[in-house]
Amino acid sequence: MMKLKKCLMAALLVCTAVAAAAIAPSSASAEAYVYTSEKYGYTIDCPEKPSGVIPVSLLYENKKGDVLIFKNDGFNIQKAWLIIPNAFADKDVPNLNKISDADAKKLAEKLATHNGYETAAVITINAANKGLFAVTAKEVEIDTNGDGKPDETAKADTQMAVTFLRGDKGGHFEIDLIDNPELTQANIDEYRAGMSTFKEIDQPKNAKQEKKK
Repeated sequence: MMKLKKCLMAALLVCTAVAAAAIAPSSASAEAYVYTSEKYGYTIDCPEKPSGVIPVSLLYENKKGDVLIFKNDGFNIQKAWLIIPNAFADKDVPNLNKISDADAKKLAEKLATHNGYETAAVITINAANKGLFAVTAKEVEIDTNGDGKPDETAKADTQMAVTFLRGDKGGHFEIDLIDNPELTQANIDEYRAGMSTFKEIDQPKNAKQEKKK
C-alpha cells in the first residue's frame, strides 16, 4: 500500500515526469468523457477528456497504470486521477462488501495509523461496491535512522485522496486524486462521482500474458 514517503517523492518528481511526457496545456470542456484502458482493463467516466495521459511509473517506480491529467500549468500537474491495477493484496484489503461495519472501522483506523494518512474510512462507491478511502497527511513522524523511533517530522506541500477498491472481475485497483495546490471538496466530489462509474473490463490476451511475467 502506498506510503506517505512515496507520495512526497512523487510530488518532487511531478515536474520531471510531465516534462518527459511532453504534456500540452489543458483546455476545459463541459462534456463528460469515457476513458477506456484496454491495457489495464477498465473504463471510467471523466469530467472532461484528459489533456494528457502518462504512465504511473513516471511518478511511482515499480507501479503500473495511468495518470489521467485534467489540468496543468505548464509542466505542473494541478488536477489528475491515477488508476493503478494490482494495487493491494487480499490480506491488506479484504473484500469490503463482505465485512461488518465494526471490521470496516478497524481496517480504516489501521490504515490511518500505520500508513501515514490523515483520515480513512470505508465508503460506498456505488450500489454494488465499497472502497477504502483515505487522505494523505500533511505531517507525519518518520524514523530516519532505522532505530524504530520517530525522530523527524515530514511535511507535504499538498495532499492526495486515495481509494482502494475491487473491480467487477475481482481486480485490485487504487484510484488517486491529485489536486494542487490543495484538495477541494468540489474535486473530491467529482472524483468520487467518477469512481462510481468505474468498470473493470476484459484485457487483450497480450496484456494478460504481460501481467503474468
